[in-house]
Amino acid sequence: MSESNVQLSGVPRTMVLTLRGRADEHDRPDGLFQDDRAAAWIKSLPWDKELEEFYSPVSQIAWAVRAKLFDEVAERHIANFRYPLIVELGAGLSSRYHRVGKDRSIWIDLDLPVVTEIRQQLDTETNEHQFIRSSVMDFNWMDALPKREPESILFIAEGLLMYFEINELQQLINEMRRKFPGATLVMDVVGNSSKKTGSKLAQLGAPIKWYARDERDVEALGLSLVNVRSFFRSYPERWPLMVRLLSWIPYIRNGCLVVETKLNPLVQTINQ
Repeated sequence: MSESNVQLSGVPRTMVLTLRGRADEHDRPDGLFQDDRAAAWIKSLPWDKELEEFYSPVSQIAWAVRAKLFDEVAERHIANFRYPLIVELGAGLSSRYHRVGKDRSIWIDLDLPVVTEIRQQLDTETNEHQFIRSSVMDFNWMDALPKREPESILFIAEGLLMYFEINELQQLINEMRRKFPGATLVMDVVGNSSKKTGSKLAQLGAPIKWYARDERDVEALGLSLVNVRSFFRSYPERWPLMVRLLSWIPYIRNGCLVVETKLNPLVQTINQ
């Protein structure tokens, strides 16, 4: 497979880091999942010294655990509905469809045109696995989705929403609440203990803009909490002892969370 000639910058560049994290997990004899797509795709993307500075054994664990937690939500959702629709927002080079969704769902991978161009070089679009070229903030993508009862829709926002300002995030959530009340939205959020990492990501042109104190900040967006998992308390056998011990401090526990929610109906007030 030849190397992609598409140049990445800013937030889309971070997808190379997480892709390598999953590829390395695939190569572990005790890996949390198998991901042969990631192992193949990473060979086609450029890797340089600047990216190497952001990659470490601990970050690899974090990205693998995060992927596994999202997989669990997707698998459970697919099992609960006869015709589920899964939409990955800011999908990057997620290979989750191939891990848990193939032949079991209609799956949409949505991302910017530059990212989707790379996906089209590496992946195959089918009726069951479709690609949408769009910014998540261009709300026209919502009208392009297959028609489904909202309850059967799962929106996945992995490694995405922390890159938005809170007012942008609220606009997105409000529009999703208006269009898909009762749908499930699962996201990862970063807390104040992750600010050092967030400031480093600014060097890649991908500064983190939204830090949540805990899941209550997520709930305040107009969402109903379903389940909350901390990276650092999940799959403890993979984390160094110090991380496991510190994870019982709320400040550390809230550093990286996967939050599963329901979209509450948007109640619109009419000024008389």
